[in-house]
Amino acid sequence: MVSEYEAECVFESSCDLGECARWDEVRHERSWVDVTQGRFFRASVDRSDVRLVRTYQLEGFLGAVAPFRQRSDGWIIARRRTIARLSVEGDVIELCAPEPATTVEVRMNDGACDPFGHFWIGTMAMDEVSSAGSLFRVTSLNCERVLDGVTISNGLGWSPDARNLYYVDSGPATIFHFDVDSNGQISGRRPFTTFHAGVDGVPDGLCVDVEGALWVAMWDGGEVRRYAPNGELLAKVQLPVDRPTSCAIGGTNGTTLYVTTARTGLSQSTLEGQPLAGGIFSVDIGVTGLPLNAFDPEVVS
Repeated sequence: MVSEYEAECVFESSCDLGECARWDEVRHERSWVDVTQGRFFRASVDRSDVRLVRTYQLEGFLGAVAPFRQRSDGWIIARRRTIARLSVEGDVIELCAPEPATTVEVRMNDGACDPFGHFWIGTMAMDEVSSAGSLFRVTSLNCERVLDGVTISNGLGWSPDARNLYYVDSGPATIFHFDVDSNGQISGRRPFTTFHAGVDGVPDGLCVDVEGALWVAMWDGGEVRRYAPNGELLAKVQLPVDRPTSCAIGGTNGTTLYVTTARTGLSQSTLEGQPLAGGIFSVDIGVTGLPLNAFDPEVVS
């Protein structure tokens, strides 16, 4: 039997393209980005109440943000074509540029850290042309392209035992499954679930809970779905907006699912019927998430 939930808006952020939902149990903060506006939001959470702590305004498309293991070092961020460090004070220092200038204009999209301390970041063409994007694995010394031929690189999540990676390419509307070795390297790519975009929506950001199930935001599907590791559909979370984009589990009770959403590309008439589009939604799902993986600059391979 598929469980059903309904999420409620807890913060009317009106993001153009809200993404990169995260719960940081060390800072006890909820965070997210507005990709197209280059904004990074940090917020405190008291039960269902979300209050902004700080907003960082950065230049260019901001695809993803992940904390350093030592939180006082700030965050590793992916914006435009580059990887950079954002200090707590708001200073930005560029670290590397994994995507060189080419005839196809690409940008950073979603990314996350793995349990080993590497930062994984994907790219996509600005015009979403097929197969122009890649997936990179970043350390303090190296930026390795591990996958190419990607269309819209999106959500990443690791199993509780760190032996499996789930990865979304929104272009073919598919979640892929990889094996992960003891050094964090991936192999054995295979489809986990492929969706019918015009019926289900398109998979976007995702997260994994302590039971090993993954939660995936369905762009143009108006819901977040939970799947067991064997691919069985376990739950649906309904939202009053069409474009959920990413999700994270945490909060003061540890079992709150937070969902970012988007307004971009929706017609004026659609937005009038969805005034909360771009806001942050939440619902208690009764299962806890995994600790937030952080970037470890001491990991070099």
